Amino acid sequence: MVTVPSSPKQFDAPSLIKGVAQLCRPTLSVLAAIASCLTIFALKPGAPAELYLQTATVMICMTAGAFAINDFNDVEKDRINHPERPLPSGTLLPQQAWWIAVMLFCGAIGAAIPLGLTCWILVAVSTVLLWNYSAILNISGILGNGVVAITVAALIVLASLVTDRPLAMLYPSAFLFCYILAKEIVWDIHDAAGDRKRGVYTLANTWGSTPAFAIAWGVLTLLQISVPIAITHLTMAHPMLFGFCTTMMLASFALALLQYQQGQTPMTYTSLIVLGRLGMILGLIGLWGTAPPL
Repeated sequence: MVTVPSSPKQFDAPSLIKGVAQLCRPTLSVLAAIASCLTIFALKPGAPAELYLQTATVMICMTAGAFAINDFNDVEKDRINHPERPLPSGTLLPQQAWWIAVMLFCGAIGAAIPLGLTCWILVAVSTVLLWNYSAILNISGILGNGVVAITVAALIVLASLVTDRPLAMLYPSAFLFCYILAKEIVWDIHDAAGDRKRGVYTLANTWGSTPAFAIAWGVLTLLQISVPIAITHLTMAHPMLFGFCTTMMLASFALALLQYQQGQTPMTYTSLIVLGRLGMILGLIGLWGTAPPL
């Protein structure tokens, strides 16, 4: 049973605003929107401004809603792994996080209506998966990793659909799926104690950290091997830009992963997060180069 304070630690506007920001991870939500908008620009440079705005709204709301409902479901685990987060620290109440998630997901589904039926179905299915992520984890943590990777890759698929070029970005969508899958496996290594307490079976707490690291390294290696193959065999607008940025993205995450594997400390974990986010920015730049020429 979840045990939480009966009221926020400090019931004042600044602390609540800070708590909501920590809950919704605005930096990552905006990055998701930028990724979709860059994809639209690469596929259809003359797209109207409202298309960018609608797509960005969908991605920000859906990503922020996913973080909110995940924190709502993970209060007990976060008491062990992330006690500084707003719910375990008492900055926000769980019911506040639940309603924030509801409003954000409703905003995403509503904003997707003008994008067409196919886009709306994609957003609705993603919302259902993200809302039930905790229940999926109870079935299998590995399946949960796949759900996260699928919903992140969907941000490129959504942008492809709104530009009426649904097959143009299959490779970058698959690339992003594998990259996020590797990251999720690594995050589970850090969260193994909390997952074990909840009875969530991940690669890290089922097989141990060594096999989990090995699988993550294997996925990253396959991604790096795929880069020159894709440049050679796929038609890209800016193949060298894609090759440079994705190689740097993988290298930055690999460096942080190596440091974390050698010593799992708060410092190396922070480095893993920072370099991982830096790599995502590089990946966004490289994403622009993957689209086939018009």
